[in-house]
Amino acid sequence: MNQANASGVPAALLRMQAALGGLGRVAGPQRLEGRIDLYRWEVSSRPDVQQLHDLTAPWLGQVKLDQLAAALGRTGQGSELVESTDEWRAWAAGLFDGEGSLCLLDHRSHAGYKNAEMAITQGSGNGMPEVLERFARVVGTGHVYGPYAQSDSTLGIYRWKSVVHSRIDETVRLLWPWLGVVKRAQAAAALNVIRSQPQLLRGRPEWGYHKTHCLRGHEYATARLRPYVARTGGEMRRPSQQCLQCVREQARARPQPAKGSAADDDRRSLSEIHWPYLLK
Repeated sequence: MNQANASGVPAALLRMQAALGGLGRVAGPQRLEGRIDLYRWEVSSRPDVQQLHDLTAPWLGQVKLDQLAAALGRTGQGSELVESTDEWRAWAAGLFDGEGSLCLLDHRSHAGYKNAEMAITQGSGNGMPEVLERFARVVGTGHVYGPYAQSDSTLGIYRWKSVVHSRIDETVRLLWPWLGVVKRAQAAAALNVIRSQPQLLRGRPEWGYHKTHCLRGHEYATARLRPYVARTGGEMRRPSQQCLQCVREQARARPQPAKGSAADDDRRSLSEIHWPYLLK
């Protein structure tokens, strides 16, 4: 397992080693010009790899299970089904700790306003990665997108992503008990910025959102003479700005059907006349 960190051994690698009872060792840093220092947790003896397989098999996806089984000459096994338990939430937090990010992006149309994006990226040459599908099922939100082409990758790039602020907040709360200090700090900083911003009004001013007058110049506040009452009960789904004055004027201008006389009934067929006694 590789992790980059500019300030020493990554906490994610130390937590991994501790969770496995001290198995393996952490090596590094590997330093390259223009790159963050790279650290590596590894096991290299057959008994240690066998122990790693035994300890992690219930949580591994099919790709890693097949790799370990092939390396050890063991019979392959199927990956476990995801359940809604704390164990699987801890697994999701571990995946996000190692592979995820929560960052702030500039809003496309509102200068100085920030949007949050929570994402996990994985490469795959055999369709959508199982671990991203698992993560989406555990947290119950977000979508998996891809594949994308990437210049420095031979595999298709897939990404689980969530951009709705309320959903990101729910996901962070769900994973918080098992997140490491780095991702906790990252999430807290991003969400503090999002919460401090005023809520944006929907729509754009140049398109006429939150109008006060209809197209014919009637003022909405005076045009609606009575409160909205649903005919079938319930509440109004959204604030209505329908101009009742325009509706009334259109109704008055609409031609009314002519009323026939009683004598006209004699010239109509039975199928055109509603005779109640015929239904008895």
